[in-house]
Amino acid sequence: MRVLVTGGDGFIGQHLVDHLLDLGYEVTATMLGEAPSAGTLSPAARAAAEWTRLDVRDADAVASVVHAIRPRRVFHLAGFSSGAEAGRRSREALAVNGAGTLSLVEAIARAPADVQAVVVAGSADAYGGGRGGPMGERTPLRPTSVYGATKAAQDVLARGAGAALDVRVVVARLFPLVGPGQRPAFVLPSFCRRALAIRRGTAEPRLAVGNLDVARDFTDVRDGVRALAGIADLDETPHVAYNVCSGIATKIRRLLEWVLERAEIEPEIVRDPALVRRGEPEVVVGDPTRLRAATGWRAARDLRACVHATMDWVSTSGAA
Repeated sequence: MRVLVTGGDGFIGQHLVDHLLDLGYEVTATMLGEAPSAGTLSPAARAAAEWTRLDVRDADAVASVVHAIRPRRVFHLAGFSSGAEAGRRSREALAVNGAGTLSLVEAIARAPADVQAVVVAGSADAYGGGRGGPMGERTPLRPTSVYGATKAAQDVLARGAGAALDVRVVVARLFPLVGPGQRPAFVLPSFCRRALAIRRGTAEPRLAVGNLDVARDFTDVRDGVRALAGIADLDETPHVAYNVCSGIATKIRRLLEWVLERAEIEPEIVRDPALVRRGEPEVVVGDPTRLRAATGWRAARDLRACVHATMDWVSTSGAA
């Protein structure tokens, strides 16, 4: 079966491409620039996938790629993934996350092949801040950031256009995925890079941090891509959403402890007010009940082992 992965060169995209190849699919992956030469894909996996350039803001190009590939399943991961970056480039983020997704659904509706399923990688940021307990799929979308607003727009556009155009669209609302290959802009690889610099003696034994007591629902990215593949297998009514999460909130402080444990260092930890996000909710946790009931999926990988694997990847990949 041929599948299309948009944004296949990204953090989640590379892990998904690898997983789909392991499942025996013929994978075509899109990227903005060149096929990834560094990341988590092995040279054999990079060679096994077919790569094509695509900017999802170009509706004609999106239609051309879909028409040429004729995929049976589509995983849509192309888009802004960084909240800070989306805040700086808000109009572009909306064009990519919102309008780009709409162009893809429209192109699939006109495609010559029957697309069985379209899985859109949404975000828990579409819900907004913490609500005092686990957030389920019926929790209203009330984003509190530019990034969250673009992902809420993507969510509504994808499911609404899918229903209107008779395209089987499902949104996977991803809570934070972590693991090897994540960009340094995110909290875990940032901790890893700085801890390694201290261990190597290229930085002072001092770590400036934000609020370590906020807690988030982290899942190993390799479990996350299993969930995406499982959602694509569903024969249930489309145009719904599934939370991809563990249902367990872990404090940022614990991630840092595991990083320092792996690095075997004990630096001075200093709270920097400039790194504390205003209005940041104390706890954001999801309810995975719907996904578990539909697919049997559960987060199987230990989060501490995931942190150690990320540390090892940063140490050996040159990302440090």
